[in-house]
Amino acid sequence: MSQDESESHSASESVEIALSSIPDDPKLDQAPGKYLAVFEIDGDAIIGKSVRDPKAGELGVQCWNRVVALIPKQYREGIVQFNIEAGRRWAGRFGGDGKNDVGRKGYKFSIAKYAADEEKNLSDAIRPVTARRGTLDWTIVHEMGHYICLKTDTIERFSRQFDAKPNMPVRREAPDDYPEDGSPVTDGGFVTSYAERTPGDEEVVETFTTFMTVDELPTNDSWAGRKIRFIGTVEGMAELREHVQAVGD
Repeated sequence: MSQDESESHSASESVEIALSSIPDDPKLDQAPGKYLAVFEIDGDAIIGKSVRDPKAGELGVQCWNRVVALIPKQYREGIVQFNIEAGRRWAGRFGGDGKNDVGRKGYKFSIAKYAADEEKNLSDAIRPVTARRGTLDWTIVHEMGHYICLKTDTIERFSRQFDAKPNMPVRREAPDDYPEDGSPVTDGGFVTSYAERTPGDEEVVETFTTFMTVDELPTNDSWAGRKIRFIGTVEGMAELREHVQAVGD
């Protein structure tokens, strides 16, 4: 992915969208009932909506404003649908099969209503990024990470680099020695408890999210440190990190 200054906003700027300015789109009414608000996306813009829960609609617009601030358009050009979802099983979800409810080729992702509602600074789209699991920022970067890692073949590259390596730490099913505040680890075997107990795509995306959000990249020789730095070797990742880190400056 190349950087194109003409198609990205400054990290200190965002194009904020108001719910009232988005036209209702009847075709989106056919989306699954678990979606409390459904938005059709075109670049930075929301071009249509179906809102079943007014509060979810407002939260959805504020969440999308945050996505626009954090992730430049060229890194999410395949996203055509964004939802606010009911339930508490997941904080976010990425539709990786290309199926959507807007009738265009592309992907969708969702944020749970509770996760958006618990964000204290949701209205400030250009606040500094928060590097902790359980926060809205972590969820946004993680879910977008599924798409970005998919498009850049990062998951396969990561697997070739680290899977079945000698002396690789043994995975535990229920690790409980990670920071209680959700901060990732940069000097162990895995960056988060979730990354340790969930191999494959999820570990790669957790490592991606750590690379993007932590203030300082590790220089140590631990497995976690090596994995984090590996993300930066993939084309476009270092530039994206620079953007994310500059948000709120």
